Amino acid sequence: MKKILFTYFLLLTFLSVKGQNTPIYSWQEHLSYQSANHILEVENNIYCATENGLFYYNKEDFTINRLNKLNGLSDIGISALSYDKINKIIIISYNNCNIDLIKDGIVTNISDIKEKLIIGEKIINNIDVFDDVAYLSTSFGLLLLDLIKEEIKDTYKIGENGNFVSINDCYIDDTCIFVGTTDGAYFADKNSNTLFDFNRWTKHPSQDNEVSEIIVTSWGILFNNQYPYVKVRNSNGYYLEIGNTISVYQNGNLISEVVADSNFSNIQDAWIDKDNILWIADSSNSLLKYENFEFSEVIKPNGPSSNTIENIKLQDNFLFILHNNSKNSVSRTEDVIDWLHWDYFLDVVCSEKIGAITYIGSSTSGLSKKDGGQIIRYTPGNTLNILDTNYYISNLTSDSEGNLWGTVSNSGKTLFVRSSDNYWTYFFMPQLPNDRDIRNLIIDDYGQKWGSVRAKGLFVYNDNGTIEDKSDDQYKVITTSVGSGNLPNQEVYALANDLDGNIWVGTKKGICVFYSPSAVFGGYNFDAQQIIVEENGFGQYLLESEIVYSIAIDGGNRKWIGTLESGLYLLSEDGTEEIYHFTTENSPLLSNTILDIELNHKTAEIFISTDKGLMSFRNDATKGKTNINSVVIFPNPVRESYYGNISINGLAYESNVKITDVSGNLVFETTSNGGMAVWDGTDSNNNRVGTGVYLVFCSDKYGNEKAVGKILFIH
Repeated sequence: MKKILFTYFLLLTFLSVKGQNTPIYSWQEHLSYQSANHILEVENNIYCATENGLFYYNKEDFTINRLNKLNGLSDIGISALSYDKINKIIIISYNNCNIDLIKDGIVTNISDIKEKLIIGEKIINNIDVFDDVAYLSTSFGLLLLDLIKEEIKDTYKIGENGNFVSINDCYIDDTCIFVGTTDGAYFADKNSNTLFDFNRWTKHPSQDNEVSEIIVTSWGILFNNQYPYVKVRNSNGYYLEIGNTISVYQNGNLISEVVADSNFSNIQDAWIDKDNILWIADSSNSLLKYENFEFSEVIKPNGPSSNTIENIKLQDNFLFILHNNSKNSVSRTEDVIDWLHWDYFLDVVCSEKIGAITYIGSSTSGLSKKDGGQIIRYTPGNTLNILDTNYYISNLTSDSEGNLWGTVSNSGKTLFVRSSDNYWTYFFMPQLPNDRDIRNLIIDDYGQKWGSVRAKGLFVYNDNGTIEDKSDDQYKVITTSVGSGNLPNQEVYALANDLDGNIWVGTKKGICVFYSPSAVFGGYNFDAQQIIVEENGFGQYLLESEIVYSIAIDGGNRKWIGTLESGLYLLSEDGTEEIYHFTTENSPLLSNTILDIELNHKTAEIFISTDKGLMSFRNDATKGKTNINSVVIFPNPVRESYYGNISINGLAYESNVKITDVSGNLVFETTSNGGMAVWDGTDSNNNRVGTGVYLVFCSDKYGNEKAVGKILFIH
């Protein structure tokens, strides 16, 4: 399959990331490029593969350009890179053995190896190019990829007596092909027509141990059996030995040693380009540039500090990414262009902003707060002996009165509160074990606190609005038992309060809903209900075979559902209709493992945390407004080159929207999803409207209608 590769400059992404100016139904990736592992020189560009991304630096115009599934690549997780200088083809292999060839801006995907069923390990370790053929050193043999015909032409399985071994590297000279394997080195006549026969390969008599790399130096052929402690590279006339330091040789003489310092900590690759610039790929500090073997600068795209994400949270237009790392544990951004990395908190897993104060919960260091430039850590001394500095603060939220609520995992102090006037207390629930993680905490429309407990279901706590008076408090543990909640499974991963006040619960066996949360302490039946949907003519419970790990409610009261293995769903308001089901196969999703979902209700952006990193998708629903004072229409004007959707945002909830021409003729009519309506620019006959001005009218649920905007079409 061929695709056009659309590279984009980081300096220009401003146009496509500012919330409301992002086209409807478009995706973006927000990856960390901190962990670099491969370097490739291509003409005047330096390519750098990272943990889940790829970017290149243009040495002439100094731009950084990202390549990903959104602009043409077929996959993520690069295992090897190579370049055919003669045919000007970049070869990319991925961890799942997918392959992309890039030539003249066209990406050709070769998925044969990815799709082939192979027993045992399946990975491409290295790529070497010789005479229009890419030699792929893999865990299951040496594969030959014809770069002109764009097809696999042969496979050589190698090993003594048919005991085939994994191939780590390949080198070809005038007469022989050498391969480094897990069982030493082998060689064969490169002109033989029967290299597919393992008997044609001879084991090198002096190489019995694993050989990871083979290169030619001024001393002859070098077989590297010290990997991963030492890697070797031939690089534009230089020979590099890469370990804790980088030793640079030229004509057999050691000319420089680059010693580890604060700039790098774990070198993965190094290269000296045609301009004698040293480039280092470091797993902690990305791509480093050295001129005259002295550190010059770090080259990397902006992004979060890590692709490991514990939680994401949008607070006062700032997006917080919480990494649960010991270093740079919080990434914060307002526009997903510029990112700040907070390094003054350890192992952050939750946060909550009340006024100007941001509260931070750690899995190892208790609770802290950031008030402007001041950092305060909470101790027994300033919390009335409620919290300690080593507590696992697993969740934070706040109520309408400005009180901070939180949970402590692995403790008897399951639920605690700091009131707006700095009164601290905790709420003991003896039916709950004190050795379990508290996974979620939400507050329902009645002020009741709902939390999920690992393997024990849910708890609901009602303080009756009197934090300091515990005599009227009530709590209940909700389980799988009928009359006690009727959960489909006691492993609960997600909780969400929808716009109707219903509590949606994600479990190890799908979804259930509490339609009467006010009845939990009322003595009436409050058991959760599972939603029955039809599939292939049969009724079944909604997503009953899925582990539902995250739930979010959009402005149209629709449900976004993240699963651990099956991607991302958008369900209708009542859950009976599947609107979208995004997977890695049908969308740019990085992974089918969805860990967290956060919505920006102003811009309709959905931020999606996966086990591979962060993405976003611009949805078509925002929160409805009570008063329609300012409506945002994008794009406007609609120019002749634009054929996408037009968003009308800032409407009342579920408004009736009409679009007419200046003569009052109805062109289009719809109902908004929450506070947003979408028009594709066509009339009732599905024809694109002509040049002119079009008026937008909306009416709320009471029938009050007003003109809210104009759209200019230009052809």
